[in-house]
Amino acid sequence: MKILAVETATRCQGVAVVDDFQVLAQETYSDCASHASILVTNIDRLLQSLALSLTQLDGLAVSLGPGSFTGLRVGLSTMIGFRFATQLPLVTVSTLEAMAWNVKDESRQICPILQASRGDVYWALFRWEQDRLLRLSDDKHGTLSQLIDSIDELTILFGEGWVAYTKELKNMLGEKAISGPEEAMLPSAVSVAFCSLSSFYA
Repeated sequence: MKILAVETATRCQGVAVVDDFQVLAQETYSDCASHASILVTNIDRLLQSLALSLTQLDGLAVSLGPGSFTGLRVGLSTMIGFRFATQLPLVTVSTLEAMAWNVKDESRQICPILQASRGDVYWALFRWEQDRLLRLSDDKHGTLSQLIDSIDELTILFGEGWVAYTKELKNMLGEKAISGPEEAMLPSAVSVAFCSLSSFYA
C-alpha cells in the first residue's frame, strides 16, 4: 500500500512516500518558517522523483497534533484537498504517537515531548512490546512539573521539548531520564506513515 504522509506539527516539515513498511522516498526540512509556502511544492517534487501521481497512491496520512496550530492547519488542509481531488482515504494520527515510531526498537518506556506556548510542553507515554505499540497515557499538555510527575520509571525522552529542557528534566528526574537517539528528536513523515498503516488495513 503506497501512502503519502505529511508532518507539519512543528517547524520541522516532512513528506514521505512508503509502500507498507518500505520507504520509497522522504524529505525533511528541520527549520521551516512557512509550511504553506513550500509544502505542495515539496510533495510534488517527491512524487516526481518516484514518477508517481497522486492517483497512483493508495492513501494519505497526516499528523493531527499536538503542535503548532498554523503548521497543523496547513498540513491537514492540504491533505484534505488531495483527498477531495483523488477520493483517496485519509488517515490522521497523533503527532506524539507517530514520534513513538522513531524509537521502534526501544523496549523501555518512551516519552516524546514537544514544546507548547508559555514554556509548557506536550507529551505522552508509550511502550513497545515486540512490534506492538502500547499507549500508556493520553496526549498531555502542561508544565514541566506536570510532565515530571507523570514519569515514575526509567524513561527514554526525546523530541524538541527534551532538547529545549534537557537540563531541567535531568535535574528533576535524575537516573529516570535517558536521552533518546539523536535521529529520534524530530517528528518524521515516515513515522506518520508507519503509524497510519494499521488504520488503512482495519
